[in-house]
Amino acid sequence: MRSQHFEHLFSPLQVGGHQLRNRVALPATLTNYARASRVTERWQNFLIARAHGGTALIVTEVIAVDPQAVAHQAIVSGFDTDNEPGLTQTAAGVHAAGSHIVGQLWHPGRQQLWQPSRSPMGVSDQPDAYSWTVPHVMSDADLDRLVDAYADTAARLHRCGFDGVELHGAHGYLITQLLSPWSNTRSGRYGGSQAGRAEFCLSIAREIRARVGDEFIVGLKMPAREGVEGGIDPKEASALTTILSESGLFHYFAYGQGNFSISLEDHVPDMHYAPGHFIDLHKQMRTAANGVPVMALGRIGDASLAERVVAEGYGDLVGTARAQVADANWANKSANGALGTIRPSVYNNFCWGEVHAGKPLEEFHNPELGAADEHNYALPATAKTRRVAVVGAGPAGLECAWKAAARGHDVTLFGDNVRAGGKLHLEAALPGHGEMSRIIEYQLARAREYGVSFHLGNRATAADVADFDAVVLATGSECRAPDMRTDGSTPSISVHDLAQRIEQSALPRGARAVLFDFDHTAPTYAAALALADAFSEVTLLTPRTHIAQGVNYCSGLGIHRRLHQAGVDIVPATVPLRIAMHNMRVRNVFSQRLQTIEDVDLFVYATPRVATDTLRAELAHDDVHLVGDCMAPRNLMMAIHEGHAVALRL
Repeated sequence: MRSQHFEHLFSPLQVGGHQLRNRVALPATLTNYARASRVTERWQNFLIARAHGGTALIVTEVIAVDPQAVAHQAIVSGFDTDNEPGLTQTAAGVHAAGSHIVGQLWHPGRQQLWQPSRSPMGVSDQPDAYSWTVPHVMSDADLDRLVDAYADTAARLHRCGFDGVELHGAHGYLITQLLSPWSNTRSGRYGGSQAGRAEFCLSIAREIRARVGDEFIVGLKMPAREGVEGGIDPKEASALTTILSESGLFHYFAYGQGNFSISLEDHVPDMHYAPGHFIDLHKQMRTAANGVPVMALGRIGDASLAERVVAEGYGDLVGTARAQVADANWANKSANGALGTIRPSVYNNFCWGEVHAGKPLEEFHNPELGAADEHNYALPATAKTRRVAVVGAGPAGLECAWKAAARGHDVTLFGDNVRAGGKLHLEAALPGHGEMSRIIEYQLARAREYGVSFHLGNRATAADVADFDAVVLATGSECRAPDMRTDGSTPSISVHDLAQRIEQSALPRGARAVLFDFDHTAPTYAAALALADAFSEVTLLTPRTHIAQGVNYCSGLGIHRRLHQAGVDIVPATVPLRIAMHNMRVRNVFSQRLQTIEDVDLFVYATPRVATDTLRAELAHDDVHLVGDCMAPRNLMMAIHEGHAVALRL
């Protein structure tokens, strides 16, 4: 595939005995689409759709090489014959679309995040840094057996038509545990020196080559920066890369940062990281790789940035996982210069959190994710055009409006603000959340493309929508005021009001602000950071035992880091009771102990929301639909997907 828009990104690349049509890769992306450790149609569809979408190299999600590696039942097993038909079909489907496929071979070692009560296997007696699970220390014979297990699984994938495998040696899993001086305190063949720590990985690659030959791709994913004291840093990673590349056993290297420890936020860098945050590390590793191709990945979702990565020598391949979760056709659209039609990923890691909570992978803009026709899905045309009023121009209303219009309906969108976007625009004004505006920009572009009429700046009444065939209410929700007494000495505002003041550059300043967190979502903590810039002291109260319980644990680590670095005083298990003379009385929910917080100049609350649905009772229509928070206050994913579902029912 050649492109006049991104010449380097869409040039071919030789990897082992295979020529890739371009430099775009789908890195391993956990989906939880497998069932009972078996390949499912949805698991296959996800990979095949990205091949149809123009991606040259498809890397599967983790495939367990041993029964001990099956951390949960959505992990595909590669150690038995049961999955051979499904794996064969997957490889054939990817090849039919013109792409290559490698399977990511995996063993978690001591890392037992999902089943900490299970007996984990480790390379030393050091506990897993996230779950604190203490493993059984494997002998050299245990590791020899696992070398065979990796090679057996690779041979099985070779028989199923796969083009190669990628050894997962990043993120603190078994191979990382052996490569890292932080976790590998062994002596003998698999420990000690850099060469000893690399030996397990080298042994696997040698055994794979012995069984399937030199044409079969063998890649390795490893950290360039582990992010823990005494672990793999860029200097150590460069030395290991040189040892591994000089062996001649590997066809490419990919680099993923962090592990399951305090550095986990580097694993899936969210919107607080700059685009391409790690590309300098990749360039350093590429220098050490002796000409072996390097895959750059981590917060790369823009084709211009991906082009720069290849053109300026940061990497030979570019992995764009979350960008392709949002849009299976990312590669083809980029190659054709159709950048405005790409569904954006905003890197807030909601999808990652859902997967690690045991749910199937979902994405804001892509409700057809994993469907058989995902790559060429089209909204079904309506049999009869209807006049549809959508009241509420936030993400739920916009999604419903543009998709109903795309189906052929005559759609009018009402919004009480002069600007569409609802409270998502306010969230985008908070520190680190600017990416959220891209959701609105995409929806607005589609609404204009399909001819939605806009009536903004006035609150719609029942009379305004009386003549429409169907009405969709997407009027959102509001924070409820906390149950506390105040003498009015201290202003009390919701987190939404605070965001509006930030957007208008009207944030007040003072000695102390108190933020009551009864919400536990990421925007609340972004608001705390904004307050820390304007007030000498910020106190964050929550009735729960700790904060950020509504945020995935990867991004949650970043929230804790930023709040602590900003000096925010976090007070758990505490609720506000009253404010008088700028002094706030608070109570511990367990001990009932009372305390006073003095000199409070601003009180901000992020509390459970109340649906704004009063217009529903005033409507005489038979065909009325509620979507998003006005149905029930939930999350952004539900709001957008509900807008999609109602658009299909109209």
